[in-house]
Amino acid sequence: MRKNVCLTLLLICLLVSGTQAQNWYKGNLHTHSLWSDGDDYPEMIMNWYKAEGYHFVGLSDHNILQDVEKWVNVPHQKDRRRTFDRYLRTFGPDWVTYQKGPNDSLKVRLKKLEEYRGQFEEPGKFLILKNEELSTSYKGKPIHINVTNVKNLIRPQFGNSVAEVIQNNIDLVVAQRRLTGQPMFPHINHPNFYYAVTAQDLMQLRFERFFEVFNGHHLVNNYGDSTHEGTESMWDKINLHFLQQGRPLMYGLGTDDSHNYYFFGPEFSNSGRSWVMVNAAELTPKALIEAMEAGRFYTTSGVTLTQLPQAGNTLTVRVKTEPGITYRIQFFGIKKGRQQAELLREVADTAATYTLSDDVLLVRAKVISNKPKYNPYMQIDRAADAVETAWTQPIAQKLVPQPLAGVVPLPFGHAHNDYEQSRPLWDALDNGFASVEADVHLIDDTLYVAHDRPTFKNPASTLENLYLKPLAERIRQNGGQALAGHKGSFYLMIDAKTQADSTYQALNKLLQRYRSLLTTGNRTENKPGIISIVLSGNRPIPTLVKASQRLLSVDGRPDDLGKGYSPAVMPIISDAYKNQLTWRGTAEMPAAEFQKLHQLAERAHKEGKKLRLWASPEYPVVWAKLREAGVDFISTDQLVMARDFFLQPKGIEKAER
Repeated sequence: MRKNVCLTLLLICLLVSGTQAQNWYKGNLHTHSLWSDGDDYPEMIMNWYKAEGYHFVGLSDHNILQDVEKWVNVPHQKDRRRTFDRYLRTFGPDWVTYQKGPNDSLKVRLKKLEEYRGQFEEPGKFLILKNEELSTSYKGKPIHINVTNVKNLIRPQFGNSVAEVIQNNIDLVVAQRRLTGQPMFPHINHPNFYYAVTAQDLMQLRFERFFEVFNGHHLVNNYGDSTHEGTESMWDKINLHFLQQGRPLMYGLGTDDSHNYYFFGPEFSNSGRSWVMVNAAELTPKALIEAMEAGRFYTTSGVTLTQLPQAGNTLTVRVKTEPGITYRIQFFGIKKGRQQAELLREVADTAATYTLSDDVLLVRAKVISNKPKYNPYMQIDRAADAVETAWTQPIAQKLVPQPLAGVVPLPFGHAHNDYEQSRPLWDALDNGFASVEADVHLIDDTLYVAHDRPTFKNPASTLENLYLKPLAERIRQNGGQALAGHKGSFYLMIDAKTQADSTYQALNKLLQRYRSLLTTGNRTENKPGIISIVLSGNRPIPTLVKASQRLLSVDGRPDDLGKGYSPAVMPIISDAYKNQLTWRGTAEMPAAEFQKLHQLAERAHKEGKKLRLWASPEYPVVWAKLREAGVDFISTDQLVMARDFFLQPKGIEKAER
């Protein structure tokens, strides 16, 4: 019997170990080729990275995607001709397309990404990401933004300040991600390139989660100078500001920004100077991006770590050692009441742990070896660049920002897919929205917020940590209101993406902890609470209808009208805009469509229910017509634009009808 018990325990341990196994993927997100200002062919570049043990590479040429017809002239320079000769020898005349002309002229057709990626990609071993470097400027200052896993070409935008230029470009990335559903993210390239971008510029940004704390280009000034701060100092300042605002932290990337592949030295931009190590479930764009957005990676120029450093409020650094090499682990952080980061602790060891205390707001680790770098990006007269180094991502305390004064409640404002905002929940509240929506997936016994099923279980993205706990704290701050001055309940709509009954049971169990804040009810009536939970998506309607005690209600559909569902059980009727209307906001709204929508609103109101349409065109003229027809909730991703519209006198007038 004892033998069987031991065997069972061993199997359980092996199973747990297997489920927690960490897949590390080495990658570079910033690389150039002859498609813009690099000096080699994409296939040759991919050959190098794959041979050097990289798992993924993002080809990020300036303002172009490798999906158009492009020929390049090969000048008579010896190095350029040698580069072509190597390319031809490596891939052969059946692969390389070129033309010779008069006076020994030569031009080569560059292969498109979809033509050559099959030569290199292997599931689980090597992946090429379609990236773009958006290259623009402000008053002569170069501003470059990488887009990882972009789907369609984005044209670089301009603006009236450095921050506005960056934001205008980021907004296009966010819009494309929402429109296409393809995971992608922007990151700020080399902010100290000609000292064009400051920490103050980056503090103003929305939807930006990444910047290059180390870039291998020889002109990017990673360490600053006597009058400009280095990127590490910028990093800490930005994160203190983000933390105080309730924003997700900014993560630090390491990239090559490689342009030169046959000449090496500090005057060239070479490969292999810095990269990221990503802890992802699998080698796919979705899994890599999801892991990076959760901070499950570190940046390095050579030092390797043996585990994911971040775990809750603790940083645990363990180094994969090399014979004869010594290591120093430094913990940098910002203490409460201070504005600058400082060295909190340093150990000469291969492992160290730092746990956040009440007086430390955020902390990150830096590991410095005594192993000289191969081909550093600047002359080895600077200790910081002379040896291999690694940077972990920061961890921080959970701060609830103070409520903004003077916010006008918008009871008809519904933040659709609120978790995709720059600051989930806080952006909605700061703009006066009295209703937010979150998609959830039940994994094991926990509800995680995400549009698609997550590839790993991220504690920061649970429904409780992302919405319920912060809402409870905001209610405490406001003396009993989620939104100051709002007379009704604050709606938290939960869109169940997993099986209806099991998701409902898990949600109902979770909500018991917050019962005192919630609207409760039975089969026919509700007792109003500060927060009203409405379950949408996969809905166990019969279960909710029969429940003698409820902590939530259910989101209905137009077909549910006339079936006798109590407004206590089903307070809202929702439908996709396209199911009701074809009008997209141009010209006049067809009278027949307006009448159809008006009649639907009247049917809902007659039963004591509110009406909501999702995925409506994001135009004020559309919102005005929806309100005029009787739609109760304006569902939008454009919180600021919707707020500004409804705060106009005519907007308020239409909203209050």
